[in-house]
Amino acid sequence: MPSVARLRKGVRRRLGRVLRPGSATARKPAPPPTAVDQPSRLDVRRAFVFRTARRDGTVLEIGPAHNAILPKRDGFRTKTVDYLDRDGLVEKYRSFTQYDPNDIEEVDYVIGVGEPMTNAIRDRFDLVLASHVLEHSLSVIDFINDCTSLLASGGVVSLIVPDHRYTFDRFRERSSIGRVIDAADADEGRRRTHSVGTLAEFTLNAVKHRGATSWAAGHRGEYRFVHSPDEVRENIERARGPEYIDVHNWVFSPNHLRLLLEDLHGLGLISVREAAFQDTIGHEFFLNLTVDGPGPGLSREALIVLGDDERTGMDHPVFEGSGEPAVSTATAATANGVAGGSTPEPGR
Repeated sequence: MPSVARLRKGVRRRLGRVLRPGSATARKPAPPPTAVDQPSRLDVRRAFVFRTARRDGTVLEIGPAHNAILPKRDGFRTKTVDYLDRDGLVEKYRSFTQYDPNDIEEVDYVIGVGEPMTNAIRDRFDLVLASHVLEHSLSVIDFINDCTSLLASGGVVSLIVPDHRYTFDRFRERSSIGRVIDAADADEGRRRTHSVGTLAEFTLNAVKHRGATSWAAGHRGEYRFVHSPDEVRENIERARGPEYIDVHNWVFSPNHLRLLLEDLHGLGLISVREAAFQDTIGHEFFLNLTVDGPGPGLSREALIVLGDDERTGMDHPVFEGSGEPAVSTATAATANGVAGGSTPEPGR
């Protein structure tokens, strides 16, 4: 087997070339556009979605709320699905003054949390679009298979996903394939809420970075935890009840998710593969999946290396009021009972 260093060198060399339109990261990027020609976030999203999907096709947009990408009002042949009707969504976002309730369109299908969409939707679509939805799902596998079952022949599942490195999930561990598979097996009884552990992990680790809940790479500033210990305990107690509390259940970075989806396909747990990929822009990345998708065009080893680079290349955090990283390297070594300069064993 090649060494990790050789793999990294080979991956970076190949990523300096165009592997395939819409696949891995292409040539050296052009200089950033000026403010005059900078595309809007909506323009970027639409451009990616239509990289492999038809502009004139039928669309099912999942959970768009106040931020639809392909709304009916813009002439798209779109139907929407959510777990609340329009009145419920207006109420949910009432306290968020940055959102205009007029941006929320009528919901065509109202489906309970954890219920398969196919139970209520008989139509089939050229495009099933889910922006910032996958990470909320109770089961990644069931969600993707549900989306796939709603596709017309040749249809596309398009995912827009937050990169946890640049959101309030910055300090959460990325989701493992083991937990993803276990959640699908456990979901045969159809959970209706996120687990107590998920609520604890989410609220313990949620942060703001210079006062923002999302940011772009290179964003300077200090971190601050959002929730007090008392609020964490309150959320844990709420999670024990029947109420659905809407949080991120899953945590991803781009190549980590690409590998996860490719492994799920290889194991026969999903039937769609990568047809197009766009690395992170701002705080989100993009994947189009189709039944006949060619896949990422990279070996499993290469995706592991790229995903590992995403983890090891993260910023060194500084928390508000400290002016320094929360724990220095020397302090961490002492806390682990390790002599200065030594490396603690994994898992300690």
